[in-house]
Amino acid sequence: MSNKLKTLSVHQLESLISDAVGEYIDEDCSCQISNLDTPNIDSEADIAIEDERKLRFDIELSYREE
Repeated sequence: MSNKLKTLSVHQLESLISDAVGEYIDEDCSCQISNLDTPNIDSEADIAIEDERKLRFDIELSYREE
């Protein structure tokens, strides 16, 4: 996972997830993220490429079947 993912705002991450899930289920979908926990990483140069990186959050998806 690159640091680019960790620079996404909560709103951007919610939009990406809701768009992908909505396209998959062919329904409008909304996403709400809470408890976003990302490590503080200054730059790619500060960590080795093989180091494991994690992004944790809780997600609530909602949609209405038509």
